[in-house]
Amino acid sequence: MRFTDPTDHRTTRSERIPLWVLIAAFLAGLVLLGVMKPPAARAQTSADSSVVLQWTAPGDDGNTGQAATYDLRYRTVTVSGTDTTSWWNAATPVTGEPIPRTAGSVDSMRVRGLNPVSTYYFLIRTADEVPNWSGFSNMAVKTTGGDITPPSAIANLTATGSTATSISLSWTAPGDDGSTGTATSYDVRYSTSTITTANWGSATQATGEPTPTAAGTTQTFTVGSLAGSTTYYVAVRTTDDRGNLSAISNVVNRATLDNIAPAAVRDLSYNDAAPATWLLAAADAQATR
Repeated sequence: MRFTDPTDHRTTRSERIPLWVLIAAFLAGLVLLGVMKPPAARAQTSADSSVVLQWTAPGDDGNTGQAATYDLRYRTVTVSGTDTTSWWNAATPVTGEPIPRTAGSVDSMRVRGLNPVSTYYFLIRTADEVPNWSGFSNMAVKTTGGDITPPSAIANLTATGSTATSISLSWTAPGDDGSTGTATSYDVRYSTSTITTANWGSATQATGEPTPTAAGTTQTFTVGSLAGSTTYYVAVRTTDDRGNLSAISNVVNRATLDNIAPAAVRDLSYNDAAPATWLLAAADAQATR
């Protein structure tokens, strides 16, 4: 039996391996695992409505070597009959395809900028350095996720007060999806005639609208820079983070206060020729008021 002398400070071979070498080996192992198990093709979150595609790389010559480039395209309709060429020519080319890896490796790509909740059809072709182009791949079909639910229309918009140049408003915040969550922005508009969907674009947009708070909370806002003694119609629309726009709220109207004073007298004078009876009658009329 061999005993270790506790006073022996010599190190073994494994103890002499630098720490940075062990860390590098660990990180390399993680990279290898990522290569061996690429992500499966699937629709991503509604935040970007993207699709991740994966495939086995062909070669430069058939299934041998390493090809030069990929051409990936997509459409929202499938091939009509067997006319794949017409489909391909009308398809949208993807940009930023990866460089092909060695034959037999797994390549993948995320296709971004797609519409939410839409079905897409994908084909890919491969070229070598000549370029000799491969035939068409099999067709991959995927439906994106995404948010197509707009915020609910505000139903309780209220004009709570006014000054000579402003109107104060109050309403209950809708949500990001209907009456759930938190929306992204408000668009408050006003006009001297009633507001409808047809004339929404011609109404004047207010500035400085508040940021939406959680659905169900009360929000207030004051529309300023208005003319006095004028009746204004006001309505609101709400937008979520995907650009989904709510319907127009109920329309309220309110008159700004009168801030127009009488005009100043500019022809004040004294008339020496006025009959005394006329002056007395005018004085009596003033006294009886």
